[in-house]
Amino acid sequence: MHLHPLKACALAFIAAVSFHSMATAADAPAPFNKWRVELSGGHATDSGQVQFRVTPHEGEPILVTAKIARGRGETFVAQDMRDAFKEQLPKKRFGSEIVAGQQVLVKARSGEADFVVEIVDSAVPGLRIHVTRG
Repeated sequence: MHLHPLKACALAFIAAVSFHSMATAADAPAPFNKWRVELSGGHATDSGQVQFRVTPHEGEPILVTAKIARGRGETFVAQDMRDAFKEQLPKKRFGSEIVAGQQVLVKARSGEADFVVEIVDSAVPGLRIHVTRG
């Protein structure tokens, strides 16, 4: 007789976990072939690092960490991030470049699948970082 309330609790738990998984998947950005990392705020008031997750449409996510030194301005931070993407992503699949001075463009090489770029952690005081498609 105690099994019935337990069964109801288990079903409620499974439903809640399923709903959370669907909400998380719905919140994730759609894969695209180019991502722009935009910087604003002036300069890094202290040293830190920014960690990105690059998730191919199919395949395992890749963590990219850019180390930023204190006092670096937006243009130099963009260079640090571009270099981190170049060094830590497979060169045959991805390219990265600086556009408009303080923006980093990460793109799929010709014939490669779309992907997603997300900020995992940003511990660089004084800078605002925003990732957008295109």
